[in-house]
Amino acid sequence: MKLEVYFRPALPVGLLIAAACLFWGAFLALGSGAVAVTALAAALFYTGLSAFGVLALLRLTVLEQWHDWPGPGRLLILAPHEDDCVISAGGVGALNRRIGGATRVVYLAPDEAPGMAERRAAEARAAWRVAGLGDDDVLHLDLLPPLRQRDPHKLRRAADRLRSIIDEFRPTAVVMPMFEGGHVHHDMVAALMGTVVTGDDRFDVFEAPEYSPYASLWYTPHRIVALCSRWLFGLVSYYGPPDGIDGRPVRRYRLAPDDLACKRRMLAAFESQNAPSLMATRSYPDRLVSFDRNAKRSVPFDFRWSYLRFVLAMRRLLPSRLVDRLLPVQLGTIGRECNLTDWSEEWTTTRDS
Repeated sequence: MKLEVYFRPALPVGLLIAAACLFWGAFLALGSGAVAVTALAAALFYTGLSAFGVLALLRLTVLEQWHDWPGPGRLLILAPHEDDCVISAGGVGALNRRIGGATRVVYLAPDEAPGMAERRAAEARAAWRVAGLGDDDVLHLDLLPPLRQRDPHKLRRAADRLRSIIDEFRPTAVVMPMFEGGHVHHDMVAALMGTVVTGDDRFDVFEAPEYSPYASLWYTPHRIVALCSRWLFGLVSYYGPPDGIDGRPVRRYRLAPDDLACKRRMLAAFESQNAPSLMATRSYPDRLVSFDRNAKRSVPFDFRWSYLRFVLAMRRLLPSRLVDRLLPVQLGTIGRECNLTDWSEEWTTTRDS
């Protein structure tokens, strides 16, 4: 039976250290011979994994910071898909509403599968009712291009519409998906906000990490622990919250037990998106990263030196099933598979080029 560990990285790291100690003990006890050499190789391997795990724990102390929600405000939550808003800011959205603030949720990309747009919209309204929002507080718009199409003209119209939403609602804080290469629609929302936010805007803007093909010893400690724990003889799986993709601190917002339970009930509304899995893997306190208004990025991260590029290269040399088992990674941006979102390509019209 596999041990599933959620949001507690110290436990799998401790098990890696225990495995390393076990193999070192076996090597010292055996002394010499082929079995001793095998034990030595295993001891060195698990010592290396343990070192990666310890480094990840140390990086978490630097990258993650606890924060309190500042008080009732006007919170605008943007996302392409219905479950994304709850995953990213369901906790603070509900908390802000409970303490007297105004929370508005805007969805930008209806599901393209037949009948799913209506179903997912109904699930979103049900989820936010749990947090005390009315149906008028939850908007469903069709602003983004279809998943596997480029339409810069539609994106420019979307930018104008987003600006009008901001001007009409007058938020004190905006939460949106992180520009991280996980899903092209997520990246589009973040990049669009970068085009409409001006120096005169006085509201806070936050990016919410959710999933990404990016992995780094320095910047994605939870991902490193998850990758290392896969080597615990198939007995342990670690499910961590999402990391950022650079050195900006991840703000973890303190949620009272009732607020965290509210987020879990909200996630339970998304039956079409495997609600039990969402409740298990996404019921962490909301994690936000301050948006860098001065950053002008066309791609989420440098593909040339990435873990993703290494895995794609290995899949060309070795059986893909073997590589996927040993080196799991999302194979590029959803919607731009085996590649990454390139905002310059998404935004540029024929006239611009």
